[in-house]
Amino acid sequence: MALRMKALFFDFGRTIVQHPEDGVGLEIVKETGVENEEDARLIRDAVFSVAKYANFIDEGSMSRDTYKELLSKDVPERLVPYALKAADYPISRLPMIDGMKELLTKLRADGFKLYITSNLDEYHADQMPQTETAQYFDAMLFSSKIKVRKPYPEFFQAALQTFDVKAEDCLFIDDLEENVRAAEACGIKGLVFHGDPKEAEQFIYANL
Repeated sequence: MALRMKALFFDFGRTIVQHPEDGVGLEIVKETGVENEEDARLIRDAVFSVAKYANFIDEGSMSRDTYKELLSKDVPERLVPYALKAADYPISRLPMIDGMKELLTKLRADGFKLYITSNLDEYHADQMPQTETAQYFDAMLFSSKIKVRKPYPEFFQAALQTFDVKAEDCLFIDDLEENVRAAEACGIKGLVFHGDPKEAEQFIYANL
């Protein structure tokens, strides 16, 4: 039976890879040389807080220099060098979610077009083409590059235009419900991802 192939839009953090706001962020901080658990958590929460800075640097409305200047005031002076080093972690340090590599391999073999559509700061977005993750995707679109982030409709409109696809021919997978609902308002059917690639697989193949 012939299947109607879909263009698949994937978020990045907490969808393809682990998010630095979670456990992997604590590991990244400790790799800078911080041994005290309380210090490591304090730095993790300051450096990787989505609510505090990420939205601004992801949409390109805050420079990286400003971000680091503000970050330096969020931690005790003795921890500033570690915090700044943690902020410069390589994007390749984020491990893929268990089972996601296998899912992406299957989807590519079945002929799907795969795209990353993510809120991500420019510093890390520039590193993405050199990562292992990039090999699974046909193209990527990042908020910092277009100066608008999810869940604003302009982000999804830019994705459709950039990838030259129609909304009705796309599926969107993201861990945040507000992003999925925004995509659906633009005509793109979506799934709120809960960390299980099998759930994503079932959603994709059920919507061919």
